[in-house]
Amino acid sequence: MRLLYLVLNHAVAEWERPPCEWFRAKTQFAVPFGERFVSQ
Repeated sequence: MRLLYLVLNHAVAEWERPPCEWFRAKTQFAVPFGERFVSQ
């Protein structure tokens, strides 16, 4: 049970972060659709 808890706890941390590919895709979409993107 402890091992299962540790694995799931680590997996939840991964779910909370956006995929690393999203930054590259967002940059590519911002070029043609720049007016739709807001600075954060």
